[in-house]
Order: sequence, then C-alpha cells, then structure tokens
Amino acid sequence: MDTFDEAYARYLEFLSQLDRTCDISEKNVLFRQLTQQLSDLEQRLNVKETSPGQDVTANEDCDLTYWI
Repeated sequence: MDTFDEAYARYLEFLSQLDRTCDISEKNVLFRQLTQQLSDLEQRLNVKETSPGQDVTANEDCDLTYWI
C-alpha cells in the first residue's frame, strides 16, 4: 500500500495529464482515475482521523494545556 504522499503525487500526475490531453476518451479514463484517487485519499484521511484504539469521546472535552 502506498503512503498518502505517494497517492497524492499520483493524483497530481493524473490531473496534469488531464490538462495536457485533448482526446475525450483519454480524458474520460483520466477522470475516472482521478475520482478513484480522490476516494482512496479520502479513505486514508478518515483512517488517520479515527485511528484504532483512540477514544474520540474521551478527547472531545480534554484541556489543551501543554506542559514543558
């Protein structure tokens, strides 16, 4: 599995290819690839936000004081 940065770089590459091509069928393929990449990136972000073992409700009212 790729890292988020690698997946984002691949998304940007598809986006630049979409800008460079004039062929409608190629644009359709690239658009499908872009939407799939966006879906994958969104899933990765959702997994990072709610990582396993982390109690979200326990952290909602926590005090944001940092001790040095």
